[in-house]
Amino acid sequence: MQFKKHNSVLLLFALMAMFSQTAFAQRRDRERERERERERPREEEKETPKGFTSRLWYGGGVNIGFGGYNGGSIFVIGVSPMVGYRIVGPLSAGPRVAYDFASLKEPNAKAVGLHSVDVGVFVRCRVFQGLFVQGELSNKWFQGKYVGIPEKFNDQRVNQRFGAGWNFGEPGGTGTEISVLYNFRLAQDIEAYENPIEYRFGLTWKF
Repeated sequence: MQFKKHNSVLLLFALMAMFSQTAFAQRRDRERERERERERPREEEKETPKGFTSRLWYGGGVNIGFGGYNGGSIFVIGVSPMVGYRIVGPLSAGPRVAYDFASLKEPNAKAVGLHSVDVGVFVRCRVFQGLFVQGELSNKWFQGKYVGIPEKFNDQRVNQRFGAGWNFGEPGGTGTEISVLYNFRLAQDIEAYENPIEYRFGLTWKF
């Protein structure tokens, strides 16, 4: 009888030791998991770049314009790469370059091709979700032509644009966008044949 009681006590101690060891192992695993969770943000912070390039975003677009004057018509198409730097929050700025080709058609005359290069800076602010407003200041070197005169001429002007657009994409990812800008300087030029309203379609990355 004492032998059976002795065996029962030993079995009870063995079970208690086993449960205690299991509980200790589970508690140790939970502590290790908590430690890994605490260290993970630090590792991600180390891996996340904090330099100048981490604030950059890139874009490129297609510019389309059309208009008419004195019985003639013009169609403009071009490309415009740009790089933005996130200054603070939704505000960014950067350089923009555009090349445009214009086809000018006058009555009783062949269509004439005109080239232009526009170099400047822009400031963009994301207002709400994909909606943004943008202002630009640039210098444009272009070819022009007077009505009834076959020869072209070279000229330049300072453009001042402002407008708005919508970016179809998640912030920081790849997106497409459309925008409409008004060129105040062009609207004031009584000799200009281009339309002051510009329609743009483009792609962005990391915006």
